[in-house]
Amino acid sequence: MGTEVNEMRYSIGQFAGLHHVSKKTLRYYKDIGLLEPAGLDPANGYAFYEEEQHLRMQHIQYLRRLRFSLEQIGLLLCTQPGEWADMIKGQLAIMRSEARLLAGIEHELHSLQGRIDEGQEPFRIPAAATEYQVDTFRLFAPVSIIGRGERVPYNRRVDKEARINHLISQFFGNDEASAIPNQAIPPVSFGLVCECEEDMSEGTYLLGVQVVSLDTVPEGLRSFILPAGRYVRVAFQAVDREDLTNRALEGAYTLLYNEWLPQSGYPRPPMLAVEVYREHHMEAPVHPGMELWQFLSDE
Repeated sequence: MGTEVNEMRYSIGQFAGLHHVSKKTLRYYKDIGLLEPAGLDPANGYAFYEEEQHLRMQHIQYLRRLRFSLEQIGLLLCTQPGEWADMIKGQLAIMRSEARLLAGIEHELHSLQGRIDEGQEPFRIPAAATEYQVDTFRLFAPVSIIGRGERVPYNRRVDKEARINHLISQFFGNDEASAIPNQAIPPVSFGLVCECEEDMSEGTYLLGVQVVSLDTVPEGLRSFILPAGRYVRVAFQAVDREDLTNRALEGAYTLLYNEWLPQSGYPRPPMLAVEVYREHHMEAPVHPGMELWQFLSDE
């Protein structure tokens, strides 16, 4: 039998039971301003909830089932539904990315079961030679990026790799990416080789994420604007993520700068290499993929 909610007052325990959440969850929702109790009972000082909070909690749980974050839900509930279009569009993009990833996982699960049924090594993933696809495209609008950068000696391989690895461990090890506000949806991460000396003796490596606004740059991080214009793009896949970001990525740089650019007819542009990491490509169970871009001109 359902609990009557009309014109009723609920203790935090009763309200938690009604919505199948913990009291800890309700306290957290209160702390972040998502769901305030109706008031405090003057007799005992405890929080209580009423019909208005019951309705708001139903809305919160509905939006949670649509995979919106608590921060997004707070924003949605503070605006009129007519203003939700951009956030819904972004959420649809994320869901499509997840659907592609899940389809790839489903396919690989069938392959895994097949290998087991045939008595094969279960972790044997068919190796595939890395194939590089090169094209040019126009980036119609600048891309804003916030991240952590470090000056790197690009002409000294060992020192370069040590500094970039240290940068990566700082950025991800300290969870700096998650603290960056106004991130684009779906999320895209970048590794930028930029602000280089002509002889490549030194330059900046910037590891960051795309944002829709540069209004707030967290302390210790910096911004960069990827200019609109013509770019060359190298798309490629590898057997796994480690191979993708090491051997295959190095091969993409070699192809781009030693082969394609000298033969392209384009004037040698200033160094602006863009390593593009999209999670729905990177998290594929087999043969993850990524892209390497180089700015060509502002045409």
